Amino acid sequence: MKRWVLAVACLIIAIILAAIMLHSTQVIDLKPILVQRIEAMPALAPHLETYRAGQVAETIIEETKAEVEVEKGELIQKQLELDTRAAALATKEKQLARTQSELKQEREELLGLKEEIEAVRAGLLELERLRSIYAEMKGKDAAAIMSQLRPEMIAFLLAEMDPEVAGNILTNLDPKLAAEITRMALTSKK
Repeated sequence: MKRWVLAVACLIIAIILAAIMLHSTQVIDLKPILVQRIEAMPALAPHLETYRAGQVAETIIEETKAEVEVEKGELIQKQLELDTRAAALATKEKQLARTQSELKQEREELLGLKEEIEAVRAGLLELERLRSIYAEMKGKDAAAIMSQLRPEMIAFLLAEMDPEVAGNILTNLDPKLAAEITRMALTSKK
C-alpha cells in the first residue's frame, strides 16, 4: 500500500509540476481555474476578495504612477522652457543695460556738444556785435583799435563787413598789416 500512496503522490506532484510548466510557458492559463476552485471553498473565499482588492489597488497605483511620470515629464519640459526663457531674458537685460549705458554716454556727449554750440553761438553773436560796432566807428578809430588784435582776428572781422567800411578800415591800418590781412582773405577764399 505504501507503494500505491507513493505512486499516487508522485503522480499528483507530476500533474502539479506539468500544470505549473504549462502555465509558465503560457500554454494554458490556470488562474481562472484556480480562482473558481478557491471561490468554491468557503474558507478561502474571503482571502480571494482581499487578493482581488489588492490587485485593483495595484492597478490604481500603477496608473497613478504612470500619470505622475507623465506630469513629471511635462514639468521637466516646462522647467527647461523656463530656464531657456530666463537665460534669454538675462541676455536681453545685459544688452539693454549696455544699450542704456551707451545711450547715456551719447546723451552726455550731445549735451557737451550742445554747450559747445551755445558757446560758439554766443561767440558769433558777440562777434556780430563787435562787427557792427566797428562798422559804425570812423575808419581811423576802428583801425587804431584793430591794429592791437591778431591779423587773423582782423581778417575775420572784416570778412563779413560792408566792403566800403572794410576798405576804409584797411586804408587806415599799417600797410604791412593790411597786406597780410588781404593775403589771408585771398587764401581763405580759395
